[in-house]
Amino acid sequence: MNEKPIYIVIVEDNPDLRDELQFQLSSERLNVATMGDAKAFDDHLLNHPCDIAILDIGLPGEDGLSIANRLRQTHSKMGIIILTARSELDSRLDGLQCGADAYLVKPISGLELQAQILSLSRRIKLGGVQAPNSWTLQQAGRELITPLGVSISLTNMESSVMTTLAQQSGEVVSRELLIKNIAIKNTHEFDPRRLEVCISRLRQKIQNSMGVSTSNEKKAELPLKTVRNVGYIFTQTITSEDLIP
Repeated sequence: MNEKPIYIVIVEDNPDLRDELQFQLSSERLNVATMGDAKAFDDHLLNHPCDIAILDIGLPGEDGLSIANRLRQTHSKMGIIILTARSELDSRLDGLQCGADAYLVKPISGLELQAQILSLSRRIKLGGVQAPNSWTLQQAGRELITPLGVSISLTNMESSVMTTLAQQSGEVVSRELLIKNIAIKNTHEFDPRRLEVCISRLRQKIQNSMGVSTSNEKKAELPLKTVRNVGYIFTQTITSEDLIP
């Protein structure tokens, strides 16, 4: 028996972007409908239950944040992705506080949008709830998605570190294991200081990519704690997922 396909509705008032997103997702064999405003979306929902709503913030009439807030109250299991040109951290936090599962900044990467849809699809099918502080590795570990929906490209070494941490989620990971996975065959020739530099640069990359101010810096930190004389532990949820085929 075939599984019921995920049904996605895009609410976007820009017809060109709306058509482009529908084309991209439909090309991936996803079931997609589009609307131009909140009223059209509400009317559609009466007869077409939606699994994932992709909402622009700057809609005519009711904006996307208000729609997200309503949907979270009335459709608790629905996946909600916010699309916006606003990249400031406070705007992202507003989106998440209104009930959105992800917050993507325009111009939107098609691959990143597909990855978010895959993650939400799995949550919906399992009937679970997404962890509020979850981090996700995509594209074989080359992209790190933060809890605020920001996609960060990783170098080979950063990818190896994050993948190892994901595999040992919630446990202390020794420096020796991290170095072994980074260096592969040349473990004995690997300078351990390169690992410390890599992690330091990764922390800074997270903060820079989030566009944080000093007052919000704690909210954008990489939740990676140093365990003295042992290694590191990632203190929040981190998962690894493949892209939609």
